[in-house]
Amino acid sequence: MDFQAMINSPGLWIASSVMVIATMVQALVFFRTSLKEAHEIGIERQRYRAGIRSAIITSIGPSFSPVIVLLSMVAVIGAPTTWMRLCDVGAARTELAVISLAAGMAGAGVGTESFGATAFSYSLWAMALNNLGWLVIVLLLNHRMSGIVVKMNEKLNPKWVKLLMGGATLGLFAYLLTNQLVGKTSIKWAAAILSGVIMLVLTTAFKKHQRIQELALGISMLGGMFLTQAIIKAGG
Repeated sequence: MDFQAMINSPGLWIASSVMVIATMVQALVFFRTSLKEAHEIGIERQRYRAGIRSAIITSIGPSFSPVIVLLSMVAVIGAPTTWMRLCDVGAARTELAVISLAAGMAGAGVGTESFGATAFSYSLWAMALNNLGWLVIVLLLNHRMSGIVVKMNEKLNPKWVKLLMGGATLGLFAYLLTNQLVGKTSIKWAAAILSGVIMLVLTTAFKKHQRIQELALGISMLGGMFLTQAIIKAGG
């Protein structure tokens, strides 16, 4: 069988759909459970609906970034496997890096004629094992983290614990951002600065508009991307 026909075969579509369906079912179960829990603890419908709207809008920006990598992965490992991997993980750059490493171990190069069934098999195993560490860590430590937070609230001022959590989140995003900026082109700096300015304007000038605050992150990300593209095109 031709390699391209193999990696896009109906059998792989069926096999890949199992993971995608499981992911969708899991998302629906969590969604229904969260709505039930919100009702039981007395959260108003207006508040959790606002959270849902905010999450939907915020997810649009990050969904654009893997598109180019998705097209590259389709050419290398086929549409079914790409569909499965990006529905499961979403870290497109990590997937490509793992594929490249696995192909090298098989004596092949990504996107070359040497990338055949053996390299494809190596890549499937490498991508699967790449996830294993995250699953094990979550399984062993996740349930303990909530207990740690409870103990911190008991021994420390809950207000300071909340600030600590917020600071940790801010530090995480700052770290992820600097990895994309340090030593990179001015285009990436422009996108980050423009997104930050838009976010600052939305959170200050429209502080009393709750609906805008809900959408601020998504709007700032999209605004930064589109304005940067406009600057690139204007510059020729």
